[in-house]
Amino acid sequence: MTLPEEDRLRTLLSEVDFPCDRAELLRKAAANGADDATLGHLGCLPDDSYPNLDAVAHALTEAG
Repeated sequence: MTLPEEDRLRTLLSEVDFPCDRAELLRKAAANGADDATLGHLGCLPDDSYPNLDAVAHALTEAG
């Protein structure tokens, strides 16, 4: 599965108040119309606190 592009992530997670956890990332992405593949990638992230979008993108790369 291809990782979501950073621009797409930025759009999907634009309303996230960082820091946040995986559950919040999933809620906001789903509310903003994320496809199943993107939600799957976000769902595979460790249940940590993410300080910003760069940390999310990095974690996706590590998990992907």
